Amino acid sequence: MKKLFLSCLFAIFVTLSFSQSLLWKVTGGDLKQPSYLYGSIHIQDARVFAFDSTVVLGTLQTCDAFAMEILMDEIDPMELKKSQFMPKGKLLSKMMKPADFAKLDSVCKAKLGITAYFVNGYKPFFLSSALQQADMAKDKEDALDVYFLKKARAAGKNCYGVEQYQDQIAAIDAISLKEQIKMLVESLEMTEQDSVQSEFEELLNAYLTYNFDKMLELSNDPSMPKKFNKVFLIDRNVGMADHFAEIARKESLFCVVGAAHLAGDKGVPALLRKKGYTVEPVLFQFHSVE
Repeated sequence: MKKLFLSCLFAIFVTLSFSQSLLWKVTGGDLKQPSYLYGSIHIQDARVFAFDSTVVLGTLQTCDAFAMEILMDEIDPMELKKSQFMPKGKLLSKMMKPADFAKLDSVCKAKLGITAYFVNGYKPFFLSSALQQADMAKDKEDALDVYFLKKARAAGKNCYGVEQYQDQIAAIDAISLKEQIKMLVESLEMTEQDSVQSEFEELLNAYLTYNFDKMLELSNDPSMPKKFNKVFLIDRNVGMADHFAEIARKESLFCVVGAAHLAGDKGVPALLRKKGYTVEPVLFQFHSVE
């Protein structure tokens, strides 16, 4: 799936070893009570909210604390803004081929209602994400992970991040600007071919039906820089597992992370098992959305 939906791709990539659930129970070791991991996806499409609330939200309510990758409501707005821009003097209009920048300008006008010159200094990765998000359904007020955060805040639970915002930025910055521009141009070509929505629907259907073989097939993109995959997924998993365990030793925890971080022998569940914990899936189903 060529550069499709960079803003959520890493939240739904799985491997064949991924059991058929997005909810995992963590027990044993030095934990006094069970804690949980949930594989999320950062979109507002109503279908990803159609989980069995008795199981998922019921589990959240039993826990004393909530965690997510980064606490979205505590990110410094100035830090957020600064992280999205290229170094001073770097402009897309100068770094892209004239024809590609013209294409970008046309897509920005159509999808964002602005000319590309308004985002001329943006890192290509973030611009790709913004353009891709523009195609997604906005059925809900918040993306799924933020929805869980608000539920936890309303219930008065202690809320934590299992990593810092700069951990994610470092992973993005591991891709050179030249590589990011290439990814941006490829995403523009997909837009022209009108294949974005159909491929996303296929991927989302696989997510909702636990068709992990299909999800792996659709998500496999060998052109994605290997360094990015290592920094964005594998390296961050170590910190997530460490912080999850640190919190769970003190409080029963419901932790929401992108589902990619649950996958494989280097995913968070596998790392927690290596720490001596028992990690097992909690089964539930999604219901249909009219």
